Amino acid sequence: MTAIGVFVATRWELAAVRQAFATSEVQTVGGIRCVVAQQGQVAWWVIPMGVGPERAATTARRMLAEQSFAAVWSTGFACALGPAEIGQVLIGTQVTMEDGREVGRPVPCAPVFVDWVRRAVQEQRVPVQSGRFVTVPRVLCRAEEKREVAARVGGIGLDMESAALGGVASEREIPFVIVRTASDLVDESLPLDFNLFLRPSGWVKGVAACLAHPTSWIGLNRLRVQSRVAATQLTAVFSACAAQALREGLA
Repeated sequence: MTAIGVFVATRWELAAVRQAFATSEVQTVGGIRCVVAQQGQVAWWVIPMGVGPERAATTARRMLAEQSFAAVWSTGFACALGPAEIGQVLIGTQVTMEDGREVGRPVPCAPVFVDWVRRAVQEQRVPVQSGRFVTVPRVLCRAEEKREVAARVGGIGLDMESAALGGVASEREIPFVIVRTASDLVDESLPLDFNLFLRPSGWVKGVAACLAHPTSWIGLNRLRVQSRVAATQLTAVFSACAAQALREGLA
């Protein structure tokens, strides 16, 4: 049995991946509740890592100390840094950490898995891009911030976990790949400062911000619709990957 570690940040992303499989079960490893779907000779472990690089690295180290994986996948939603549509599939070829002061050393993705995933997705005629990802330590809420990163670093996708997760996988010499779908675009600002929700007691401050700015509900509804599109595409991606793995095995 070949095990693939599919790491996601949120329960919405986990639900989207789980939807691709007819059956699954919950297993707890290192105190982490994972969803495991077995199809043929492949076990897809969907692992919630939390939001941000620190949580991603901590979860990865705990999991990889207990469970062996043939590959580690960073999966979920992302901001598209270049021309794209909502739901666009973004496959990383490498990822760098960017904290506003300096750009970290690139973490490469395994070319064999990049090509394997691209082929699985393209067979379903789903639009796909591949290229560099950028990981940042906080949510970039303003379009100006996103454009600055795109101009300074380049790349196709922006997230908050992939560089940290890829760094841990690299330490253990485990093949790594990024497979995400676009839930927001480089030229659109988010309706709230979502960093509020990542802090202690942040939900209280986040709700207060919504109440203080009622117009933010319009933007939140737009983002909810876009996230649904991204989730649907993420399910399609993993349906395609699972089908290809059944037909011909993994890369």
